[in-house]
Amino acid sequence: MSKLVQADRMKKVELSGIRHLITKADKLAAQGKDIIRLEIGRPDYDTPKHIKDAAIKAINEGKVHYPPIQGIPELRKAIAEKLNKENGLDYKPEEILVHGGASHVIYTAMVSFLNPGDEVLLGNPTYTSYHKVPFMCGATPKYYDLKEENNFQVDRAQMESLITPKTKMICVVNPSNPLGSVLNRESLEIIADIAVKNDLIVVSDEIYERLVYDEDKKFISIATLPGMRNRTITLNGFSKWYSMTGWRLGYSAASAEMTEVLNRSIFYTVTSAGSFVQWGALEALEGTQEPSLEMKAEYKRRRDYLYEALNGIDKLSCLKPEGAFYIFLNIKETGMTSMEFEDYALENGVALVHGDEFGTNGEGYVRLSYASSMDNLVEAVKRIKAAVEKLK
Repeated sequence: MSKLVQADRMKKVELSGIRHLITKADKLAAQGKDIIRLEIGRPDYDTPKHIKDAAIKAINEGKVHYPPIQGIPELRKAIAEKLNKENGLDYKPEEILVHGGASHVIYTAMVSFLNPGDEVLLGNPTYTSYHKVPFMCGATPKYYDLKEENNFQVDRAQMESLITPKTKMICVVNPSNPLGSVLNRESLEIIADIAVKNDLIVVSDEIYERLVYDEDKKFISIATLPGMRNRTITLNGFSKWYSMTGWRLGYSAASAEMTEVLNRSIFYTVTSAGSFVQWGALEALEGTQEPSLEMKAEYKRRRDYLYEALNGIDKLSCLKPEGAFYIFLNIKETGMTSMEFEDYALENGVALVHGDEFGTNGEGYVRLSYASSMDNLVEAVKRIKAAVEKLK
């Protein structure tokens, strides 16, 4: 047998179905087909000018060499202050690490703490990276249910039934990609209680935490709950709130002991995050938030429109998203599978993601991103409505 083959651990790490969909949509667009792109979780706004100017200034000042592995001290201090002021999280700058994107935090958290044979609990559905990275560590994913009939909240009995002596970690994505839901205090307390009783690590992905739209819905960082500060790796970044997706900058907050291990993972993977982009991120945190607040207000307007418009189409329904910028659309009454509906929508000029890409509970759903212009969303609804009406 040839030795020029992939490692066994990579056999279950196929490329995301979203990437395949992007490729298909790109090919159709190149052929001249008009495709409305609702498949990508990418803000349609430019990075605010003052952030870009700060990065350009850093380049012009020669801040282009290797920064500290942990991140520049000024940024780590600003992140610690932000977490304390907005999230009630008490971390020192020394407990903050700057990573090459939030996805890099996911990888380093898992590769740093999961051993072969360990089990990690994931939401079903959840963001695609969480499904694959455990296999790269030799660990086994197990799934706790997030179901529409329960408003995508956690069921204690079902989660407790998954715990075994091999369980090491629970991953939480809150607000949720792909669901657009926000975990309430009761769900977070269930997760925290199980984590404390079973001595588990929690990875809390809070990349969408500022994109919560309704006054009566409060975002809570799970690390603020009793017993959670020193067992939680809080994950966040700059891509969504500041529309800095291409800057590849995320961060983690964790105990000093966990941070020391994560720091080693950073060094042996990316060495450090980019130097001048960190100066842009510092300006993002310390400068005006007005462009991001305006973007959030526009997302809320788009969400409200889509919620009403999609629920007005026969055979389609959805819950109103509470956060992030996704709608998880129930297409079960069409009689189509999620993949069939994805293909059918693409044929009719709309790119959206089959729900089972995010887990088995996603079958019967598709994910739409409303990080696209209102004109695009209005036209997408027209195309989806016309396509559904053609079904028998």
